[in-house]
Amino acid sequence: MKPLHVAFFNRSFHPDTSATGQLLTELCESLVRDHGCRISVVAGTPLLPAGRDTDATRDGWLVSRERHAGVEILRARGTRFSKARFVGRATNYVTYFVSACYAGLRLDRPDVVVALTDPPIIGLAGYLAARRFRAPFVMAYKDVFPEVARLLEDFRSDVVDRALQAVNCFLAARADRVATLGDTMRRRLVEGKGADPERTVVIPDWIDCEAVVPTPRDNEFARVNGLTDKFVVMHSGNLGLSQGLETLVEAAAALRHFPDIEVVFVGEGIKKAALVERARALELSNVRFLPFTPKERLAESFGAADVFVISLKPGLAGYIVPSKLYGILASGRPYVAAVEHESEVWAITEKYQSGLLVEPGKPLDLADKILKLHRDPELATRLGENARRAALEFDRRRQVRAYHNLFAGLLPGARRAGESRTPIAKRALDVVLSGAGLVVAAPLMAAIACAVKLGDGGPVFYRQPRVGRGGRRFDSWKFRSMIPESDSRFGPLQAVTADARITAVGRVVRATAMDELPQLWSIFRGDMSFVGPRALMPEEIEVNGAGEAVPIETIPGYVERHRVVPGLTGVAQVYADRDVPRRRKFRYDRLYITKQSFWLDVRLIALSFWITFRGAWERRGGKL
Repeated sequence: MKPLHVAFFNRSFHPDTSATGQLLTELCESLVRDHGCRISVVAGTPLLPAGRDTDATRDGWLVSRERHAGVEILRARGTRFSKARFVGRATNYVTYFVSACYAGLRLDRPDVVVALTDPPIIGLAGYLAARRFRAPFVMAYKDVFPEVARLLEDFRSDVVDRALQAVNCFLAARADRVATLGDTMRRRLVEGKGADPERTVVIPDWIDCEAVVPTPRDNEFARVNGLTDKFVVMHSGNLGLSQGLETLVEAAAALRHFPDIEVVFVGEGIKKAALVERARALELSNVRFLPFTPKERLAESFGAADVFVISLKPGLAGYIVPSKLYGILASGRPYVAAVEHESEVWAITEKYQSGLLVEPGKPLDLADKILKLHRDPELATRLGENARRAALEFDRRRQVRAYHNLFAGLLPGARRAGESRTPIAKRALDVVLSGAGLVVAAPLMAAIACAVKLGDGGPVFYRQPRVGRGGRRFDSWKFRSMIPESDSRFGPLQAVTADARITAVGRVVRATAMDELPQLWSIFRGDMSFVGPRALMPEEIEVNGAGEAVPIETIPGYVERHRVVPGLTGVAQVYADRDVPRRRKFRYDRLYITKQSFWLDVRLIALSFWITFRGAWERRGGKL
């Protein structure tokens, strides 16, 4: 089969060290290595070279070609003026854009064209290439303009703002798909740029949870930089215009009387000189600036911190999502987020209870939250553990797979690789049984709803996003059997024997599987089947033998089980003990995928009714 060919347009790419450039590099590397794609990138000349220019061959005055990790790079040459002033940045962007338009003509025919937002007008070059090759066009927003452009401290222009607004409205409205980093950004694009809500999806940025892991506080990075005997408050990443880092310097001034607290900035950026000067003017001896840390040493650098600070200027919620958040989560360290309530960072922090929150631009409040973590090590440890658990939802493999599924789904008549078509007889059985079940069970469902409500006054239903065939997400509804907000308080963990989260009513409905009755609607719709692998939560995790949370995607069989529609019951549900590791359950799932037939489905449905009649679904050991 011909590999999927995706062409990306973005100025920053390997070996650039900007966050967007590094994330795009990781995406392209993974699409080649893990999904067998052919990838081309129309990038600019590196502004911060990290090594020699390898195997580059001049294809013309404007374009050179090179390869990196199986990715074909077309270097669209432009100017390389200093980014310290607007004139230099603008000239670099415009000259790259002109070259990129030409480079787009030199591409081999791609199956999908994707444009990012560096610079904000580069989407036009991607759109032109997509129209030339009659390929689907995806606009992947990392920043939203002109709102982000208003950060510029050395340039203001209503004309430029109106031009950027027109460009982004044009691209958002005409893209076959719009990819955003979070729900707030999605809303900004739908309401403010005219993006079609049906074609606008959320795919967050990521971190490699195997590369960045919790490390000891006393490590080489901490020792080399003299941080082992300090309570380290760290900001790691670009020191740019969007974070409002002056607030952290002011907070450091408020903390100057605590000799063991040290505020450490790790990274480079156009605001670094101003921050250094401000710390010097305040005569702060508790503030240090360290250079950029290569990603190979990121885990060690993060491990030297006791607490991190994430900040975003007011007015930027939904227009920028700080990618540094995901590395901090993976490091298992607590953080203080100085962000607006609408920010994606705020939502993640509240959902996972992984950090403390303050409003941006309030240095005394920020200092107060830092002191709270300084004085309460148990709270800091608990938040750090929650952060690591949250990171698994944003693991690199999971988000790369989401992009691959998005691209593959745009091809004419495409189904995801290896995805099986549902047999007509199986689908007919599902429709007939689920339709009849919804009618017959209606009185029983009404009685269960009353029992759940009267039990503790909480919600009747429990809605969860689930992963279906081909990685598609859908909403699954069940009668609530656990205490309200159990996921946000304890994380998306599987139920265990004598689980304290399960209510009195919940124990009855779980034992008889009556909590699953609302899923008859999902079966009737086609999101689920009566028989198939259990539908997993997107953020579901696994705990290995060492007691460590690991990405569930690493378990053999995870990918194969998504070739078919998930089921209400199945081989694993009927024959496997509830508490066996997922590795063994996935073996049952793979067995079903190999042996599935109409009569096997009928047999499994009959056995499931028998288990329900006996009230044995929650039984540990054999259910039959």
